[in-house]
Amino acid sequence: MIPEIAVKGLQYFFLFLLYVFLIVVIRGLYRDLKYPYFQTETRARNKKKFHKPELVVVAADRNIGARYSIEGQVVVGRGPGCNIPIDDTYASQQHARIFKEGDGYFIEDLGSTNGTYVNGRKIAYPLSLRPRDRIKIGKTVFEFRP
Repeated sequence: MIPEIAVKGLQYFFLFLLYVFLIVVIRGLYRDLKYPYFQTETRARNKKKFHKPELVVVAADRNIGARYSIEGQVVVGRGPGCNIPIDDTYASQQHARIFKEGDGYFIEDLGSTNGTYVNGRKIAYPLSLRPRDRIKIGKTVFEFRP
């Protein structure tokens, strides 16, 4: 026969396992009720669907924090016909072009005098933009946010 102390020990052990199981189940239910999978999935889809890529001014003589939406193609420069006008004497009239091709966005220098820099490197051909890339045009620095 099994000693009585071993039986009591097994009873307490199984009681402990029962409580752990109940805590895990209740915690799972609480998470499901607080953060339902369907809602988070829908929110993520909606956020992607309605969010437009933008350029944010992070360094300049003025307009720090200004946001510019990018739809299709935009031209950045000092000229009156530019989609994103910047008041910077080191920028050309039509300095750079940002455009969408396929699923990505690209930047291209339009033959500017001082060049266009992405993450500190001067670009010579259209370059694919990634999230948080820093674009320097004249003294103005933008951050790309898709």
